[in-house]
Amino acid sequence: MRKISYGIAVAQGLALAIYAVSLLITAIRIDSKVGSPISETIIYLIFAALIILVARGFNKSQSWARTPYLVIQLFLGIVAYTLFVGSGLSYKLSGVILGGTVVIGIIGLFKTPLES
Repeated sequence: MRKISYGIAVAQGLALAIYAVSLLITAIRIDSKVGSPISETIIYLIFAALIILVARGFNKSQSWARTPYLVIQLFLGIVAYTLFVGSGLSYKLSGVILGGTVVIGIIGLFKTPLES
């Protein structure tokens, strides 16, 4: 279960990084004046790197990584719910997929022993 949980968290971090880059590209392409897409992209990339760092720590059975891993999954559960109740089939489908990864990640966390 540890490898599955690790893979899920890495995929979630990479998905956030891809979203951040696409956000920047879109903002540059339409010449957005709203907010600062560069700083928002940097913040998202930092979050993505931290998610992957926590996943790596969890994969190496480091006890410090278990709580942040759970918190990340809980926050992503909130995002999944928000997407699911949104309008449009693509939002609902995204919410279901993300929610599924959250459930699998949490189950993997609790089924993984503290030490390997």
